[in-house]
Order: sequence, then structure tokens, then C-alpha cells
Amino acid sequence: MKAKIFVLLLFSLSLLSCDPYILRVAIDDNGFEKSFNFECGEVNLRCSVLADRQVSTLLKFKLNSSVEINPAHLEITHRGEILNSNISLNGTLLEETKNINNDDKVRIIINRVVQSGDTLTVNIDNFIVCNGNPLEIGNISLVFTPR
Repeated sequence: MKAKIFVLLLFSLSLLSCDPYILRVAIDDNGFEKSFNFECGEVNLRCSVLADRQVSTLLKFKLNSSVEINPAHLEITHRGEILNSNISLNGTLLEETKNINNDDKVRIIINRVVQSGDTLTVNIDNFIVCNGNPLEIGNISLVFTPR
């Protein structure tokens, strides 16, 4: 009897999705990855959402000169509310302005419940500074769509 209950429990757990990514994230409603070219090089942006609770945005840099990242100037909004985020550089939490180099990776984690159809608006203009000048990309829309 205990063996049957154990097998039933394992079967029930197997019905739960092993892939917790239930939403996809379109960037500016134009696909799931986007690159921006600017004076100091290129930044590639990808985003995913874990379950419906954590949004992870990865910025990969290909640079021809050093760029400065200022976490205090990253602005993310959802339904008019400014959101907090955790920012890491190559896996280390970033709390103050830091120079980054070629091939560095910046990850932005936002703990926020989102649903299909929601949009997060991200402004990285003052977050990334190239040769003393803030990037001027404007708002980036992260649009959550069903998988």
C-alpha cells in the first residue's frame, strides 16, 4: 500500500511542469531578443520570467571602450508603479556605479507577479553611460505573452 501511495505521489509530481517558465517576454513587441548599437559598442538584451513571480533581464556587452553602469539610475515601471530591482555584474551584486568591459554580463532581477498581457517599461538611458554621455535609447517594453 505504501509503495502505491509513493508511486502515485511521484506520478502527481511529474504532472507538474518541470519548466517553470510559463510566460515568454517579447521585447518592444518585436521578438525575444534585442540588440542596441551605440558609440561604445553593442548591448544584447534578453529577458525571461520564472513562474509568474521573477523577471530576469540579461544584458551582454560587446564593447570597444569601457562603459559605466549606474544602478541608481535604472528605472522600471509596471502599471505606473516604479519597481525595485537587484542588479548583478558577472554574478556579483552591484550597488554602486561600476565600469564594465567587453563581454561583461549584467543581470537585472525584478520580483514582481506578472500576467500575460502585462508590460514592464524599462528605461536604461541614465543606467548606461558611454564616454561620459548617458545612453539615449528611450523606453524598452517587456511584454509578457503566453508560452
